[in-house]
Amino acid sequence: MIQRIQSLFLLLATGALGGQFFAPYLCVGANDPARAITSLSDGMLTPLDNPGLLGLTGLGALISLIAIFLFKNRPLQSRLALSSAGICVMITVLLAFTTKMTLDQTPEGGSIQFAFGVVLPALAIIFNWLAARAIRKDEILVRSMDRLR
Repeated sequence: MIQRIQSLFLLLATGALGGQFFAPYLCVGANDPARAITSLSDGMLTPLDNPGLLGLTGLGALISLIAIFLFKNRPLQSRLALSSAGICVMITVLLAFTTKMTLDQTPEGGSIQFAFGVVLPALAIIFNWLAARAIRKDEILVRSMDRLR
């Protein structure tokens, strides 16, 4: 059923992954010299600035969203939740690499601030893991009930 706790966790994971498109990873002021960096020309670093981040973020959100509606196939739902968590780990690694490269390009006198979007991949990992854990518990409960019949 859709009202199970794992569906809520998968929905939160989808929201965290989708929220990355709206919450920037890095921000720069209006007249800051750091705007000379190509990825920060609009004043913020988002998944739209990196094709790898864009693809992985979209794929992770899509997988988490699809997993919500696979409540009748718990093993597949669990595998999809764990694969989305793995994609979120890849997003985190790519984000760390992209952020490091951007910070290394900062010109003299430039000031780059971290924004809320940096924590969203970690939240998505946690929510996907919690969903997979709840699905596993649900599967164990269903199997124990089948033994009692």
